Amino acid sequence: MGRLSRGDRDALTLLMERHYRRIYRIALSYLRNPDDALDCTQEIFVKVFEKSGRWRGDSEVGPWLTRVAVNQAIDHYRKTRRRLTKEEPILDHDMKTERPSPEGTAHAEEVSEKISRALRALPERQRAVFVLRHYDDLSLPEIATSLGMRIGTVKSNLHRALGRLRIRLAEIPR
Repeated sequence: MGRLSRGDRDALTLLMERHYRRIYRIALSYLRNPDDALDCTQEIFVKVFEKSGRWRGDSEVGPWLTRVAVNQAIDHYRKTRRRLTKEEPILDHDMKTERPSPEGTAHAEEVSEKISRALRALPERQRAVFVLRHYDDLSLPEIATSLGMRIGTVKSNLHRALGRLRIRLAEIPR
């Protein structure tokens, strides 16, 4: 990032190679659509390139990129949510090893849609903390650094998010 901030364009390639997957996962966890996540990931790296001159070097690259990614994903979601007609399910069907019954598939899609709706209903800060913790497996201190929050604020946002999700998802049979 230091090289990029000094105008070395080749440094962007290295930055993308190191962080592309994580940034894509963050975008995908917000947008729930692989094509939108890909577009958003590209927008994130364009933004990083354009704003690289402002990077001061006093913070670590990973948390800084995470913060940029979360903010850009939220912005992208806000821009595109009116155009969405059908939400993508949260479950990754490629991970399944055996074919479920049609009833099982319908139930999984219904559960997936309820989870997606419950996540979208969370306030943005709570959703950001929840996604970074449970989808990207970041520690609480890493989340605090990435989002510029105190650790106590991260904990309270995570607790509130979990409480709201429990209430919204209580009717799903186990």
